[in-house]
Amino acid sequence: MEWIQSTATLCGYLSVIIALIGTLWRLSRPLKEIVQRLERVEQYQHKDYLCMLRLTIMSEEMPMEERLAAGEKYVNEGGNGAVKARYHLMIEEYQREIGKENGNYEN
Repeated sequence: MEWIQSTATLCGYLSVIIALIGTLWRLSRPLKEIVQRLERVEQYQHKDYLCMLRLTIMSEEMPMEERLAAGEKYVNEGGNGAVKARYHLMIEEYQREIGKENGNYEN
């Protein structure tokens, strides 16, 4: 009799464990979809961030210091191409302006 009771108890525990595994299995699919959506949103957000930095760099109305700061962030974030080349030209231009201003103060 005790053997039957032990077997029943074991079967009960196994049923609970199997039910938990089944529940976790069913939940894993929606969680994977949520993770994929979050990754996609992060990619879109990063692209938007780079776009805002590009607009700041290329905008002639923005102060040079802000454009240079945006350029540094753009390059650090992996931005490349014509905007990166423009950023490097802006650095050279800014350094020439600073050099001229310092030269004017010495006169």
